[in-house]
Amino acid sequence: MSNSDFKSKLLQLRPDVAIELERNRQKRKLALALRALRKEKGLTQKDIAKNSTLSQPLISRLETPTGSLPNWDTIMRYVEACGGHMLLSFSPHEFDESAFVDSQANESEPLVAMAV
Repeated sequence: MSNSDFKSKLLQLRPDVAIELERNRQKRKLALALRALRKEKGLTQKDIAKNSTLSQPLISRLETPTGSLPNWDTIMRYVEACGGHMLLSFSPHEFDESAFVDSQANESEPLVAMAV
């Protein structure tokens, strides 16, 4: 049984799991994007703590794919402590994050994208 078959079967049998996955979808995307940025810069969570006013336990929670979404200021402090940059865009159309990342392939620095 493939992973996608297993996941489909699980979600059919456990609708509560499906609800929980959907509830954490945005937090998961954000957590993975933040973690990818940190790792791309070659930093540890302790490095981020030293470069910011964020504690290491808070940084760990930011990178955890479940839980509540952090506030805007916290995200900005994390990104700045990584020496990264943030792009925020609003559109009435769906955003294909993979196309955006692929279009940046010629850039010298990697790009982490997160569509919400």
